[in-house]
Amino acid sequence: MKLAANWKAIILFALLALMFTGCGPTRVPVEVDRPSTLNTAGIKRIAVMPFEIDNSSQSGLASYATLAVAERIRETGRFTLVDASEIWRIQRNRQNVENYVDAMFIGRITRAITENDSKTSQWTDKDGQTHHSTTYYTKAEIEFSYSLKMARDGRLIGPISRRGVANAYSGDGYPSADRLLREALISQIAFIRQDIAPYKIREMRTLAEDKTGVDAIKTEMKAALAHVKEQNYKLALQAYLEIYEQYKSQAAAENASIIYEVLGDTKSALNIMQKVYDDTGNPATQLAIARLSKILEDKATLAASEQKETQNPVSRVTAFASEEIQKVLPREAAVWLYNNSPGNNMAEAVIDNLTAVFIRKGIGVVDRQNAALIVAEQKLQASGAVNDAEMVRLGNAAGAKTIVIIGIAGSGAMRRLQVKVLDIERGVPIMQSDTDERWQL
Repeated sequence: MKLAANWKAIILFALLALMFTGCGPTRVPVEVDRPSTLNTAGIKRIAVMPFEIDNSSQSGLASYATLAVAERIRETGRFTLVDASEIWRIQRNRQNVENYVDAMFIGRITRAITENDSKTSQWTDKDGQTHHSTTYYTKAEIEFSYSLKMARDGRLIGPISRRGVANAYSGDGYPSADRLLREALISQIAFIRQDIAPYKIREMRTLAEDKTGVDAIKTEMKAALAHVKEQNYKLALQAYLEIYEQYKSQAAAENASIIYEVLGDTKSALNIMQKVYDDTGNPATQLAIARLSKILEDKATLAASEQKETQNPVSRVTAFASEEIQKVLPREAAVWLYNNSPGNNMAEAVIDNLTAVFIRKGIGVVDRQNAALIVAEQKLQASGAVNDAEMVRLGNAAGAKTIVIIGIAGSGAMRRLQVKVLDIERGVPIMQSDTDERWQL
């Protein structure tokens, strides 16, 4: 028995030595960008509305959940929080909520229960006396869901459902049910950060070991691994690539792919694994190919989201309108940009942006300070209606060859840019925007 115990101690010591000396497969960390679970592109201002409940006894828990969610959203550093009381004030005054907030966080606690149990045990001490003790056990379980409600059109993004469990033992009575419910709640609210904002995670990649038994490959793989351990990743990458090209070692290719990831070049990491699959047909490489493809898809999603966030609706729609207008403009066009929604800041912004684009492209734009043009615009705006024939006559008098009529129609989710292009020489419209969502502001 003593000998067996000694052997166990030796084995345990050997295992600890392996852990602390770094023997065994080498693992390297890779940072991976992940998009949020919910598509929050374009959302900058969020109001956290109080959690809804089905049972009035849960009001305290709902208040706690509301505060915890607001804190998690604040921690992302990506959103401006708008107080729920401000939303209620705006709604009471029948104002447009969209002017103050982009989305409202709406949550509901759907289930909150606790269970108590106890177990009594007894034992006899060396003096023959019997002792009794009771262990008290409490389990708490909570379920809740949440969504983001877009202020613009009431569209819901979500929902996401969560379930949390917490339990505790005590010898002095039942543990606090309220405390455990809050613990169960917080354990799941922690995920809200990655539900609404992009995040990074660190994943460990295990370097492959060559199993061919070829001494030359073994020697060169060992040298490449030394570069990895010294964090000379570019030298390691070059070494693994050379080993693969010379010996077609799949292990070297897998390691080169991992080092590409460490260096942030996921595309090259995918390319080399695809090359291995094309060369060998080994189905084992497909797992790596699928994983790397997913990472690239996530990167593309993040890039599109960032582009949408950095480009406001006016700029986005103006860019689209500019492309569509230029498709129909005649050569040597002298464009009169007419605002058919006077006093509308968005329409003015679109015209200013289009003017800048046309000038940059070398497209002639009639000076809006042109006296004849000012008179023409005043007449049209005073009439309250835009008549194509009258527009053509006045545009011709102002020296324009093409008229681009800009207007804003609708409000909220229905708001869109209206564009009409008139050819003065032919006296006919040559383009008219439609209800495609690309015109929406």
